[in-house]
Amino acid sequence: MPEDKPFRSKMKRPAAYLIAIVLAALLSVAIFAGAQFLAAKRVNQTALLDNPASAEVKPAPDAGISQLKQTSEGFRYVAKVVGPAVVNIKSTKGVKKPNKMAGRGRGRPMQPPQGEDDDGGGNPRDPFFDFFERFGHPLAPEQQQPQTSLGSGIIIDKKGYVVTNNHVIEDSSEILVSLSNDKGDLKAKLIGTDPKTDLAVLKIESSKDLPVAEWADSDQVEVGDWAIAIGSPFDLRQTVTVGIVSAKGRSSNVLAGAEYVGELIQTDAAINPGNSGGPLCTLDGKVMGVNTAIYTRSGGYMGIGFAIPSNLAKDVVNKLKTDGKIVRGWLGVYIQPLDPGLAKDLGVKDGVGIHEVIDGSPAATAGLKAGDVVVEVEDKKVTEVSQLQRIISNFKPGQKVHMKVVAYADKKTRNVTVKIGEVPDADKNPSKVAQEDETPDKLGLIVGENKGKDGRTEGVVVQAVQPGSIAEQLELSQGDIILSINRKQTNSPDAYKKAIASAKGLINLQLRQKGRVRFFSFNMPD
Repeated sequence: MPEDKPFRSKMKRPAAYLIAIVLAALLSVAIFAGAQFLAAKRVNQTALLDNPASAEVKPAPDAGISQLKQTSEGFRYVAKVVGPAVVNIKSTKGVKKPNKMAGRGRGRPMQPPQGEDDDGGGNPRDPFFDFFERFGHPLAPEQQQPQTSLGSGIIIDKKGYVVTNNHVIEDSSEILVSLSNDKGDLKAKLIGTDPKTDLAVLKIESSKDLPVAEWADSDQVEVGDWAIAIGSPFDLRQTVTVGIVSAKGRSSNVLAGAEYVGELIQTDAAINPGNSGGPLCTLDGKVMGVNTAIYTRSGGYMGIGFAIPSNLAKDVVNKLKTDGKIVRGWLGVYIQPLDPGLAKDLGVKDGVGIHEVIDGSPAATAGLKAGDVVVEVEDKKVTEVSQLQRIISNFKPGQKVHMKVVAYADKKTRNVTVKIGEVPDADKNPSKVAQEDETPDKLGLIVGENKGKDGRTEGVVVQAVQPGSIAEQLELSQGDIILSINRKQTNSPDAYKKAIASAKGLINLQLRQKGRVRFFSFNMPD
């Protein structure tokens, strides 16, 4: 039967092929199913991650919760200790005369009549908000009826002395204080104000000793420390916000246009209209600063606030309680940061430049000149404008002070003794006038010959200032007398034009303005 074998072989081959095909198909199905399973599992895991509510709940570490609870208890402690000493202040200002410029350009969009003195939401206007407006926020049209303003304050004496910001109660006809227990308003008596530090002291009468907040040592505060603000933002009383000390020693230059004397604590604790005059506290329940301003482009909180350091506030408050006013030492100069070009020219590394010397002032009597650089006061090096301001203001009028100065005229260092005076009233800035019948020079000035009554010439007189020019930015005015440019005397228009034509790079300009000799150092644009 040998002929049957080939037939059987032929019959086996198709069967083997069929079995292989079936196995391959089953393997493909298994691979596909496995891939689908893995994909579905990955999607479910992603969904769990994206949706915390469906994620597996695991118990948090006991140590983490304990630390958070301790921090929370610290905040509670501050609120309980300091909160009762934080008050709400309402001040009523008298009727203002109509402003002819109201509603033009700089005013806020006019609101429907909801009360002339509110903020558009039915809430009284807050001077804290107005304070920021002076530093760039649009001014609201002045109102023709009494305005009610809101702020905060700190009880610093059980007999009823309250510290707040000067701008909260400035020009007020009536001041009312509400305690934390909110049992009605108490009339407050104004003890004294100090606009230079934006501080004021009030006095309220109470039959019982009042809760008191304790001052901290602001010199011991460090960047990164917790900072707790308490106050009445938007009249929401006893509001507590938390942040950190973002920076220390901030110059008053951050408050553009302000005459603030001293340095500031910067914080990111939320401060809003109504927090003015309230405390910025340490974790141990003491006041490290008095909230006074914020940096804002909207009028509200933007993460940068400023507080008056407690050591400065405590000193000012004590003087106001005793004397009702602050008497500061006065040198009689306007000062500016040391320009790098001038520093190189004079060969000094640190110091504060004298921008202007006021005629008849202690500085003028001592022989200080515009352009000079103060490097030491009483053997202490001076490096910052705010530092020199603080040092001089702490001296008493009549006190003699020793200073080391580098003279602009001859670049020599000399010792000067100045008898400190008392701060006089500030002069108003003169207006600027521009003409169109002549071509201004590259500083933006039109100048003419300056002859005195005796026929002698001294410098050249400014006849006009071009709007938008360098001269306008420097606040030069019609009638100013330009004395020299880069140490070259300008006693005639020709001498002035030659000095201007040759002036390149760093320019040192001396001029006399309303009897004051002033000094400017700047770079001439190409």
